[in-house]
Amino acid sequence: MGPKYLDELSKPTRNTWIEEKIAQGAFGPGPGSGIVGVAAGGLHSLFIDENGTVWSCGVNDDAALGRITKDVPDPDNPDQSLNVDLLTTFPHPLHTLVNEGFRALKVAAGDSISAAIGTEGELRVWGSFRANEGALGFSTGLTHQFIPKAALPNEQCVNVSIGNNHLLVLTTTGTIFSWGAGEQGQLGRKILERRKIHGTNPERVVLGARGRRAVAVGAGSFHSFAVDEDGAVWGWGLNSAGQTGTGINRADSDSIVQTPRRVLGLDGVRIVEITGGDLHTLFLSADGRVFACGRSDSAQLGLPLDHPAMEGTDHVVEPVHVLFPDSHEDDPVVHISAGTRFNAAVTRGGAMYSWGEGSQGEVGIVDHERVQTPTVVVRRSGGSWAAVDVSCGGQHSLGLFRKRVT
Repeated sequence: MGPKYLDELSKPTRNTWIEEKIAQGAFGPGPGSGIVGVAAGGLHSLFIDENGTVWSCGVNDDAALGRITKDVPDPDNPDQSLNVDLLTTFPHPLHTLVNEGFRALKVAAGDSISAAIGTEGELRVWGSFRANEGALGFSTGLTHQFIPKAALPNEQCVNVSIGNNHLLVLTTTGTIFSWGAGEQGQLGRKILERRKIHGTNPERVVLGARGRRAVAVGAGSFHSFAVDEDGAVWGWGLNSAGQTGTGINRADSDSIVQTPRRVLGLDGVRIVEITGGDLHTLFLSADGRVFACGRSDSAQLGLPLDHPAMEGTDHVVEPVHVLFPDSHEDDPVVHISAGTRFNAAVTRGGAMYSWGEGSQGEVGIVDHERVQTPTVVVRRSGGSWAAVDVSCGGQHSLGLFRKRVT
């Protein structure tokens, strides 16, 4: 939103800069073309416009923006550099992708790692991974990847999900690849401490003994998920608060699930989307129901304090149904997103709900630093705007809205 807005915003605030660009036709074939996709990372944001161009803004210390922002020559004054604040606080297009004819369908953002999938299933990745003790790098011998780089060149990718410092990519063949930091088991394979840079090489994730085909993937900060072609849900990674949904197995070393294990309590429920925060996870079913598990001390599960699953504990180890003000039959949830300790959901009717910890305004509800259960941010009907998409990041949220037709 520019350098004038470097402060906390307690409710959804219109981005007037983007609205001006819409009027100018900067995002598509003409005036009125807008943004069609958003992704909120740790301290950066990604956007897709109607041309399929990726735009980025935010902190670029670890190359999360996919472009150079320091010492960029001013085309009008070759002896001077462009203002770094203007290059980072306003969205700018990733010209290297534009020049190669890349048109994005999906973007994903972690702490300092970003990815985009193109119309032909091609994958581009940029940024840098961090491990427990500090920088891990982008790959062997490379600390930062400032410009988007092709990954998995022999695969057609259909989805990408990013945790804090790891990626999960799903291909058209139902194969899952993972790479990045793997100290908490989030890669689905054991990573030796002395060879952890090898985790930055993509490798296949095997679901069960038969290596089942996957139809969906999802990630939390330090944990990962997949849904196989039979509808079974699998989780792995850090499970210190039950956030993998696989239950607590005391034989696990430091509560880490090293390889994929079946998620409990979802038999007969067709899960279509999974997203997680630091220590919690949300699951969305095909019929619009939301389930949650993991840490509950910051209201991130969306359960009332007197819910039976919360009795005598601050975490829930198996997914439980989260109730919304409107039933899922009346207005089903069609998209969910999780931030560190907060969440948002969008319904088919254009409503948006949020809940969890919002001390920096993340939940978008004025005078509420903590919201215990899903609470309306955008109304299902009667308002001027309908919610289309939402993405929760480290301490900020992005919402995509359209004018309601009256």
